[in-house]
Amino acid sequence: MRIGELFDIPIRVHWSWLIGFVLITMIIASGGLPFINLRLTDTQEWIIAGIITICLFLSVLAHELAHSLTAKRLGYSVISITLMIFGGVSLIRELRSRASHDFLIAAAGPASSLAIGIIASFLYFVYRDPFATGGAAMLQGILFYIGLQNIALAIFNMLPGLPLDGGRVLQSVVWGLTRNRNFATRVAGRAGQILAIALILAGVYMMITSQNLSNGLWLIVIAMFILPASSAETRHASRDRQREQTVGIPVRSVMSAVPTALNASTPLDAAVRNVLSIRPDISIPVITNGRVTGMISMRDVATLGLTQNQGSGLTVADVAHNVSTFAIEPDADLSVARQLLSRRGIDLLLVYENGYLMGTVSQSNLTDGHQQTSDSTATGPDQA
Repeated sequence: MRIGELFDIPIRVHWSWLIGFVLITMIIASGGLPFINLRLTDTQEWIIAGIITICLFLSVLAHELAHSLTAKRLGYSVISITLMIFGGVSLIRELRSRASHDFLIAAAGPASSLAIGIIASFLYFVYRDPFATGGAAMLQGILFYIGLQNIALAIFNMLPGLPLDGGRVLQSVVWGLTRNRNFATRVAGRAGQILAIALILAGVYMMITSQNLSNGLWLIVIAMFILPASSAETRHASRDRQREQTVGIPVRSVMSAVPTALNASTPLDAAVRNVLSIRPDISIPVITNGRVTGMISMRDVATLGLTQNQGSGLTVADVAHNVSTFAIEPDADLSVARQLLSRRGIDLLLVYENGYLMGTVSQSNLTDGHQQTSDSTATGPDQA
């Protein structure tokens, strides 16, 4: 939900923000507000706790604005800022072009939180009066909490693991040193996973050893937010690395060469005797009306419990497993093959050259990364 705009940046609130507001208010109110030197009723404690929570989210907004304004200063477009249960997120349209830009944008948020925390703490200690009453005492307590929360926010966000700002800083440093963005993302993502596990263990320890379960539970909840986010970034970087590794590699280098093809109406016993038993490790394409519609191998025959001399009355089509195919040239880039096989409904790539079926490529070929060669030197498939 959009609630306004600052510096031409739309400000949005996610529905989970309301859950975060209630939880944080409960945690603050349950502590009894020891730094407010007033005798408060339960209702007053909840009201002040709510005010402190609102100040915390305003601090988070300032934190995200620091990210966004730094990004805009460096020439990037900021789509929006969204406040949610665990803080906020600045959505920047472009991928950062330099490691230094990534560093500056990531560090700007914790730097702003630390500055707010120091200023609020300074004001608290300068104007602190243990005998203050009424509004003055309340203001002192709120300043203390704002200072404490922002310093804690800065420290926590600088923990070295994605998706925290400290993870972005780590990522930018590794990127700058290695000149490899994907490697840097994997390093920071793994660090985030380790951090999440450490937080879970710390939360469990606190819940076991302390009578106050809320703090330990809160650590576990935060960890459960960090863990999937860091894992997702690691997986994304790994997929990018695979795409990089396949750029410039031809499909022919990993395809399974096929020595022949079988017509769907070919008797199964003849196919076993003349083709499949000779090359039991190869899956042979099955052609129906001029199109490859399936694959068959001795493994498929074995699943029926048939030997080489059995299968009379059956055809190749009765045993072959159906596949959805797509044609590709042998000199096409392997990254193209990977993208095609990732599409829904494509099981197998058929490698054609000059109208002849030369081989096939499946996900197993991309995983193995090696060519399954055939002893046959035929330039095209024979119809058996």
